[in-house]
Amino acid sequence: MGVDIYHPCEVLLAFSFAEAARRGAPLRFLHSWTLPASYGYAVVIDPGIGEELGGRFLGGLDDLLEPWRKRYAGVAVAAEAVVGPPAYHLVEASQTAQLLVVGRRSRKVPLGAHLGHVAHAVIHHSPAPGAVVPLM
Repeated sequence: MGVDIYHPCEVLLAFSFAEAARRGAPLRFLHSWTLPASYGYAVVIDPGIGEELGGRFLGGLDDLLEPWRKRYAGVAVAAEAVVGPPAYHLVEASQTAQLLVVGRRSRKVPLGAHLGHVAHAVIHHSPAPGAVVPLM
């Protein structure tokens, strides 16, 4: 499951944990991030520069999942913060997944795409079945 720690959604987390418990399957959460533009070429000089930021994101993800881990104690949960585009990492993670879960935000405009690029990529490129959960 892909999760945005800045816009968490209880509906998405509830669906993911309930489905994992029903299937008796482990859950793997991914939060994708990129280095801020202000870092410029620093990453070339020091490739480990993003480790501190990655640790903060992983800590935020762990904090978000803690109450759910307690509620669903029987579900094995892994969390990972990865650098790069979320669509790419989710499709890659789906290679070994039983189900890939993403959220879809409601759009108020009547015309245009009603799926974001991440959900679109997952639907079209994931070998695993996908669940697109509408977010409120």
